[in-house]
Amino acid sequence: MPMYIKASWLFDSIDGTFTRDPVLTVEGDTIIELKFGEIEIPEGREVIDLDGCTLLPGFIDAHDHLSLSPQLENHPQLMNDPDPLLLLRGIENMKIDLASGITTSRCLGDKNFIDVYLKEAVEQGIVEGPRIVTCTRGIKASHAHGSVGTVFNGVEQIRTAVRENLLHGADFIKIFTTDTIRKGEFLPSYMTAAEIRVAVEEAHQVGKKVAAHAIGGKGLTDCITEGVDVIEHAYFADDRQIEEMIKQSRWVVLTPSIFFHQDRWNTVPHSVALSFQRNKEEVLDTHKRLLQSGVRYAVGTDATHGELAKDVIFLENIGEPLEKALQGITSRAAELCEMENSIGSLHAGKKADIVAVRGNVQADSEALLNVEWVMKDGKQKLS
Repeated sequence: MPMYIKASWLFDSIDGTFTRDPVLTVEGDTIIELKFGEIEIPEGREVIDLDGCTLLPGFIDAHDHLSLSPQLENHPQLMNDPDPLLLLRGIENMKIDLASGITTSRCLGDKNFIDVYLKEAVEQGIVEGPRIVTCTRGIKASHAHGSVGTVFNGVEQIRTAVRENLLHGADFIKIFTTDTIRKGEFLPSYMTAAEIRVAVEEAHQVGKKVAAHAIGGKGLTDCITEGVDVIEHAYFADDRQIEEMIKQSRWVVLTPSIFFHQDRWNTVPHSVALSFQRNKEEVLDTHKRLLQSGVRYAVGTDATHGELAKDVIFLENIGEPLEKALQGITSRAAELCEMENSIGSLHAGKKADIVAVRGNVQADSEALLNVEWVMKDGKQKLS
């Protein structure tokens, strides 16, 4: 039987506009109608009245790690803990994400296929969490950055790793090619062009995208040249690299929280936090240049669980129109995940993934922090 959801405002993520007095009709797991103003509702039907709230599509975290827990002391080191403990942390982190309005999570690597088990647990209804889109294991060299990565060296090992990831249900492939911070003028690259190329070849021949942790330097250039589809972070991308990404229609996933949310680094040694703080101004400049360039982008937390809305507010504060920043966690993020036909907007035929926040988001983006109600697949998760 259909239910009716009423609110004061709605964000149309396709048009990038706000509209007053929406009424959504939901049946099962699907939105079947969207109208505005006063409508006649059949007697006896369930009505959810969210007066004073803004409705938005379920948020899509475009860069997450399910078992990485920055809220815990020395969180990178904790990725070496036993798999059962990582799995339990992942369950808790998914609950945090869902409660904040994240109904889909694009996961960029967890150890030993933990993300696959969590995805299956959500799909089977064993635990509650966002819909999971995952790369399974992130692929890194032995001397490379990445506490969540799994080591594979050389072309043939990487070829095998990609095939194993695909066998275990990878929706896309993830490689690590660079550090996260600038330690000096030179930005090292930890994969050869041939190693990047084989990952792309293996993924593309079965219709899967490749994403690369690449902040700049030769590692980023090689990723562009060798056909990597999505650049994660791009913290130190130069103008030539940005121009080439636009020319070749590549994606960038912006992850500002790792540099600009202070809470993220309260749980690591002071020396580590200082290294990020030293890079902040350069990274801020890159974010502004990326936004001004018109490059296709989505937005992710990099596992700052439950705080995706803060990334949207940050982007607005540095000059991005709020509507475009919101598209980075809704319609554009759905396109990145190749799920734009089912999620990312509040239109008839889409999944009933809906977030209600208290207040008028168009007038004050801080309202995004006041999540009042969440629906995923037509089921209420928070009220």
